[in-house]
Amino acid sequence: MEEEAWKKQPKHFSKCRISALAAMKMLKHTLAGVKKGRARDGGKGLPLEVMGLMLGVIKPNSVIVLDSLPLPCDGFESEWDVKISDRATMLMLDVQNRMEEKGSTERVIGWYHSHPFEVGVYNNCFLSAIDLSTQSNYQKAGPAGWTGVVVDPMRCVAKSKLEMSAFRAYPDGFTVGKDVAPDGESIRETPGKNWGTYPEKYYQLETSFFMSSIARSTMDLFSKDSLWIRIIANSKMDDEEYSGKIIKRMTKASTKLTTANSFPEKVKDTPKSDTSQSETAKIAHDLCKEHTLGILRNILFLGCQCRPKRRQTEREDKQMDVCESVDTKV
Repeated sequence: MEEEAWKKQPKHFSKCRISALAAMKMLKHTLAGVKKGRARDGGKGLPLEVMGLMLGVIKPNSVIVLDSLPLPCDGFESEWDVKISDRATMLMLDVQNRMEEKGSTERVIGWYHSHPFEVGVYNNCFLSAIDLSTQSNYQKAGPAGWTGVVVDPMRCVAKSKLEMSAFRAYPDGFTVGKDVAPDGESIRETPGKNWGTYPEKYYQLETSFFMSSIARSTMDLFSKDSLWIRIIANSKMDDEEYSGKIIKRMTKASTKLTTANSFPEKVKDTPKSDTSQSETAKIAHDLCKEHTLGILRNILFLGCQCRPKRRQTEREDKQMDVCESVDTKV
């Protein structure tokens, strides 16, 4: 039934929920590929891409990833680009057969691989031409809901957060506008974001993470006394990506406010009339919070920089004059 629904509605599967266990195992595997690649050539090698399988269940409109399994595949983007080896294919079939023999409700529902590229303003989660071909072929031959996840391990470390996105290919013959990115936004709004060669042939699922109540309680217990340190240390005001998102939100809110002020009789007493104002208030709240965290970070970790500048002595003034005269002669 899910397969038939997907054929009729290309974006039938719109959400991907990944357990904390599966996410951590995928991150650990992809970081191992980075370490292995860098250890080559006397410690001057490039990070390696790796890949693996995702195990879980398929729900209406959703893909639930409960566990992951690494595959014996690694290589470089320019040479290998995540081509599945014969050994990996045999392992995939063996895993599926074993799960069916045990009567498990879980099954192989997709694959993951890494893009350990240089950290920039945007993450490196996208499907290359060969990634897209692999994903499309498995969607046709594999079970309904087959999903591909791309992990950006370098950015995970740099930003101290999980950077992974889930994707599915559109059916053959289905097309979207050339300006529409896989995440549904306009490509022109994020010109620096790399979506690969064929961004119009696949889409991004809404990706979220979850954990059991026991695991969450344990995490809360461990982080109870030290979580404030991480919150203050990770101020976003110096993050170019965060600044770009704030500017985009402010632009949209400003446009809505301008429209509301220009045509007050049309928006008065409507549910949408307060949307732009509430969004503006939320932006102001977020900016105030990040500025406050930035000030606290400077005071606690960098030392207070608020003391007035010391006035120069007459001797220092003469030294500055000499330096300036020397620079002028040179």
